[in-house]
Amino acid sequence: MFFVIINSYGQAETTDIIPKSQLFEPNGELFLLDHSTKIQYNEGLEALATYLGKTLSPATGWDFELSASKKSKKNSIHLSIDPQDDKEEGYRLSVNSRNIQIIGNSEAGVFNGIQTLRQMLPIEIFNPRRQKDVDWAIEGAYVEDEPTYPWRGMMLDVSRYFYEVSYVKQLVDMMAMYKMNVLHLHLIDDAGWRIEIKKYPKLTSVGGFRGDGHERTGGYYTQEEIKEIVAYAALRNIEVIPEIEIPAHTLPAIAAYPHLSCTGAPQVVQTQHSISGELYCVGRESTFDFLEDVFDEVVALFPSKYIHVGGDEAKYDRWAQCSHCQKRKETLGLEKEADLQVYFTNRIQKVLKNHGKIIVGWDEIIERGLDDKAVGMVWHNKKKAILGTQAGHDMVMALSSHAYFDVAESNIPGEVKAATWLSPISLEKVYGMDPVVEGLGDEFKSQVLGVHATLWSDQFIHGTILQEIQPINENRSEKYFDYLTFPRMAALAEVAWTEKSRKDWSDFEQRMRKHYNRYDEAGYGYRVPQPKLIGKKEMDGSIEVTMENVVEGAHITYTTNGLKPNSYDKIYTKPVRVEKLSDFKAITVVNRQQFSLPLYFPEKYEQFKKFGTLLGEWKPALIKGVNFGELELNSTGKINGNGTYEVTFIYTDGAHKLEIEGVSVYKNRQLITEDRHKGETGPTSIDNTYNIKIDGYETGAEFIIKAKVRGDIGNDSYGVVFIKKKD
Repeated sequence: MFFVIINSYGQAETTDIIPKSQLFEPNGELFLLDHSTKIQYNEGLEALATYLGKTLSPATGWDFELSASKKSKKNSIHLSIDPQDDKEEGYRLSVNSRNIQIIGNSEAGVFNGIQTLRQMLPIEIFNPRRQKDVDWAIEGAYVEDEPTYPWRGMMLDVSRYFYEVSYVKQLVDMMAMYKMNVLHLHLIDDAGWRIEIKKYPKLTSVGGFRGDGHERTGGYYTQEEIKEIVAYAALRNIEVIPEIEIPAHTLPAIAAYPHLSCTGAPQVVQTQHSISGELYCVGRESTFDFLEDVFDEVVALFPSKYIHVGGDEAKYDRWAQCSHCQKRKETLGLEKEADLQVYFTNRIQKVLKNHGKIIVGWDEIIERGLDDKAVGMVWHNKKKAILGTQAGHDMVMALSSHAYFDVAESNIPGEVKAATWLSPISLEKVYGMDPVVEGLGDEFKSQVLGVHATLWSDQFIHGTILQEIQPINENRSEKYFDYLTFPRMAALAEVAWTEKSRKDWSDFEQRMRKHYNRYDEAGYGYRVPQPKLIGKKEMDGSIEVTMENVVEGAHITYTTNGLKPNSYDKIYTKPVRVEKLSDFKAITVVNRQQFSLPLYFPEKYEQFKKFGTLLGEWKPALIKGVNFGELELNSTGKINGNGTYEVTFIYTDGAHKLEIEGVSVYKNRQLITEDRHKGETGPTSIDNTYNIKIDGYETGAEFIIKAKVRGDIGNDSYGVVFIKKKD
C-alpha cells in the first residue's frame, strides 16, 4: 500500500521507505529544510545531532546550527529519548510544517529515525557534493516503527581479499541506510590474518600476505584502525563482531608460528582458494596459551558481547596422526577426533566467557554440543535452528539458499564472476527469505535473533580476474562487492525489519525504483535490474512483448535481430512484436555507461552452445540393462565433412550420473571410427568429451553415433550431448 500526498509544488510524493515502516500516516503538511533550520537535541544525543548535521550538510551546502534543548522549536529537527518506550530500537518520527521530532527509546532508536528521515528527503541528500536548485521538502507524516528482529547482519570476508578501512566504512554507511546493525568481519581464514596482535607480530608480517616477489599481496588492520572502524560503526548503531577461526581455517597463523600445528612443518599462506588440512594442535597446551593471548587483545578492541570463532570445515587427519592429540583424546576418554573439536570449542568458550563474551559459530559448533550458551549461524540446513534453540542457544539465519551474496543474481550470459556451487540468488529470492522455521515451537521463536548475509571473497583467489591493477589505483574489488550487495541488502533489511504480514514483493519492487537513484547519488555501485516482463502473447503469427522499466529515470532499449542491445539502440515506448522470441533482447539504461544485463528468451540448452550443436538427450532410465548399453544418436547433417569432431556429454539435472566407455561412429551402418576411453558426467564430470576423426565423408550418407554408456538407476537425471567440429 502507498500513501500519496500532493505537495505545494504540485508533485506527487510517494512513501518509498526501505525497510517498510510499521506505521506511516501522512498529514498533508510539508516541512521545508533551509539554511536556518536548527538541529536540537536532548542531553546525551550531541553525537547523533552532529552525525545528522554531517549527513545533511554536503548536499545542501549548509552548516546547521546545533544546540541542546529539551523542547522542539519552530524550523528545527529535534532529537530526544523517551525512556518509557520499551520498543527495542524503536522510534517515533513526526514531520509537520513547523518542525521535525525524532523520539527514540534509546540512541539506537533515534538513529533509526534519522535514517527514515533521510529517505523522506529528496534523493539528492545522499550526494556528497553540494546540489543546487533543490527544494529540500519533506512530506508531513507521523511514523511509528521498530524492528521485527534484533539481529540484522552482514559479513565481509576480508581474509580472502583485504579491504581498506575506507571501504569498510562505506559498507557501514550502506548498512546504516537500511538500519542493519551487525557487521561481522571475517578476519581469519587460510588466505590471510588481518588483525594486528602485538604479542605475535608474525601473524601479520607473515600471515597477512601471500605470494612472492612482485605478486605478493595482502594487508591487515592495525589495532588503531580496528578502533576507528568500531567507533565509526558504533555511532551508526552497528555492532562489529570479529571472527577468529578455530581450529581450522588457520593456515596463516601456522605459517607464522609452525609450532601451533601438529607437525611443526613450515607452511605458506595459500595463493589459490582451498580448505587447508592444517589445524591448531589440540594436544599441546601451547596452542591454548597462544589463543588466550590473541583473545586478550581481540576482546580489548571489540566492545561487542559476541566473538565469532568459526568452527566449520575442520579435517581431522592431522589430529588422528598426532601423538599429542591422541594422548589428549585418550586422557579425556573421547571416542573420535570430532569430539576433540567439541573440547577445543568448549575450552575457548570458557576463555571468552571470562571476558564476558558469548561465542558465535557456524551451525557445526551447535550440533556437536557445547557446555554453555552460544549463537549458531545456520547456513545450510534451516532445521538446525530447531535443535539449537532446544539446546538453549540463540540462532541467526545466514541461509546459503537466500543470503550468500557472493552468488550471482542470475545465470544470464555476461553476469559477473561469482560462486557457482549454489543456484543464482535473485533479489526476489532474497526478499522471500523467511527466518521462521517450520516446526519451531512458539516458546523457542524468540531465540531466532534475525538474519545475516555473507560476502565471501573466495572468487578473488580463483585466478586473476578480480585483482586490482595497483599502478592505476583502481577500485575494481569495491565495485564488484557493491554490485553483489545492492540491491539485495535492501531486500534482506526488509526481511529482518518488517513484519512478515506487511511484506509484499510487488510493493517492495515498486519502492525500489527510487533507491537505485539514491545509490547513484551516494556513489555506490549496484546491479541494474533488467526490464520487467509484463507479458508476451501470440498475435497474428507474431509475438507481442510488453515490458516495464523498474528504475526511476532510466529507460529501456531493445533489439529484434538477436544481437545484444546497447544504450544507443531503439528506445522502448510501447509493446514490441517479433516473429521469434529468441530474436528479442532489451536492457535497462541508466546512462551511456551504466545498463543492465539483457532481458532475453533463450533457446533450450543455449548455455551449452560453446560445445557446438545439440546431438541428443540422455536419461539413465532409458538406457537398457544393468551393465553398459548403447545410446544411439543420429548425427546425419551434424557431421557435415571430413575433420575432427568433439562429442561432449553434459549433465543438466538430477542425482545420478552417466558413465561412458566410448563412442563409435557408423556410416551407412558400417563402423568407421571410434574413441574408447572412460568418462562420466553428473554432478561432476570427468573426461566427458570424445574426439572422432572423419576421413571418408560422403554427401547423403547416414551417420550414427553409438555411445557405450551406463546410467545410474533412476528417472531423475537428465543430460544432453553436443557435437562440434574442431577443424
